[in-house]
Amino acid sequence: MTLWPEAARPATCSAPNGHKEIIMLRSTLSSIRVAILTGTAIIALTGSLHAQEREVLDLSIATAADIANFNTTTASVFRLADELGYFERHGVNVTFVAVDGTPQAAAALYSGAVDLSYITIDTAIRLRAENDVKVRGFASVSNGISFLIAAQTDITTVEELVGRSFAINDYGSLDHELTSAVLRAYGMNAEEPAYVAIGSPDVRVQALAAGQVDATTVSFGTYASIETIEGIHVLVTPDEFTRRSPALSKFIVALESTIDEKEEAIQRFTDAIIEASRALQADPEGWVDMAAAARPDLTRDNLERTAGLNETRWCINGCMNPTELTKTMDFIYANPDFVDVPVISYEDITDLSFTTRALEKMGVATGPGLDARE
Repeated sequence: MTLWPEAARPATCSAPNGHKEIIMLRSTLSSIRVAILTGTAIIALTGSLHAQEREVLDLSIATAADIANFNTTTASVFRLADELGYFERHGVNVTFVAVDGTPQAAAALYSGAVDLSYITIDTAIRLRAENDVKVRGFASVSNGISFLIAAQTDITTVEELVGRSFAINDYGSLDHELTSAVLRAYGMNAEEPAYVAIGSPDVRVQALAAGQVDATTVSFGTYASIETIEGIHVLVTPDEFTRRSPALSKFIVALESTIDEKEEAIQRFTDAIIEASRALQADPEGWVDMAAAARPDLTRDNLERTAGLNETRWCINGCMNPTELTKTMDFIYANPDFVDVPVISYEDITDLSFTTRALEKMGVATGPGLDARE
């Protein structure tokens, strides 16, 4: 069954790379077919249509700047859940605060500048284990990494990255942490490349294309914008990158005090994110339509290939499976940088009650996908 979202309306948003503001007209948004997977999901959505009859609750969330614009990974659900009206129908008004990466997102959370932050799990561990910051992750938007390492063509093996300039967002950012994990999986010292912190993925790939840096880690969709330029190539493919890194690397967190104060708002946010993720997984062509409108720098062919990579990575059940969380914790603590970090359990930095309640209302999503359950 196909259900048209009420909020298929004109929306204004800023595209990355300095593109002029894009006005997404009703005719563009109305081409997005949002498929609802199960009868229970339809019931949940019908109930959410009564959001206008109850108080709308406010939340703010810090995310990386590329996500606040339009990230071509499954993290695009943040923006699309807003544009397609999922937050509105669930009765929550979400303000996105763009920051430069996980360190800044964590700082914004700790300072009280935002209610929620989308940060790496290893950062949450350090906050709790080393600084006793009572932070808890309650949902995620991506399971499995669609990242790759791109490099100048004279670099033909991972080992040849030693001493070469490697562009990252910032020290401790997701791309830096995952690159380090992948390099260790190859048996390398993760500090051997010459890291250069220069900012967002779009900035990094343009620097690579211009020959200003030798390598960088970005998503497949971001790399697609420069893949036809001579002199660069994919050094580590998305499949190989995923095999050598934890499936779950980031989640959405809040301080325990915020959870106590804004529990209902966070529940509505969680419900909206999961419902939108299911719809977008079910309709890859619709996702491509939205992505093409938001990212005119990428070809439709590139976006269709990206949609294929994203297909199994949507968090259709919230991506808070205890088994996967345990694997991620074990992976992080195997990092030599964590040898002196007190050992804690995933239970010390998570709150599974929000996804549990969401699945009780919507039903558990099965079928294809890393987050599918029996």
